[in-house]
Amino acid sequence: MEETPSDQTILIVEDQEGPRRALMMILGSFYRIHTAETASAALKIIVESPIDLMLMDVGLPDYSGIELLRRVRATGRDIKVIVMTGGASIESAEEVLRLGAVAYLLKPFNFQEVLTLVENALTVKDPKLAS
Repeated sequence: MEETPSDQTILIVEDQEGPRRALMMILGSFYRIHTAETASAALKIIVESPIDLMLMDVGLPDYSGIELLRRVRATGRDIKVIVMTGGASIESAEEVLRLGAVAYLLKPFNFQEVLTLVENALTVKDPKLAS
């Protein structure tokens, strides 16, 4: 049976209520959504639930999104990651991409940009599995 978009789960990790609610409104019609306001809460969800994609802010109250991404990678779970930030720097973009993030999203974002990035991230197959 082919997986439909509603079979996929997205974890939104964002400490600011406005962007978190906006992402929930944009993506909630198409995907199952979990939310977390801290990196620690996000890791707990990742351990307890299957997550296909994580949209995460770089600036989180307990520790950075970059550290969260390192910890997610250390779990061995195959979770695609899109990193969001309001204060972009070349260094942080390079670091998250080196750690395997599939995209870097600048805030403020628009609905179509988010939908396109998420759809692309969830449909791209792992190149190691391609023959």
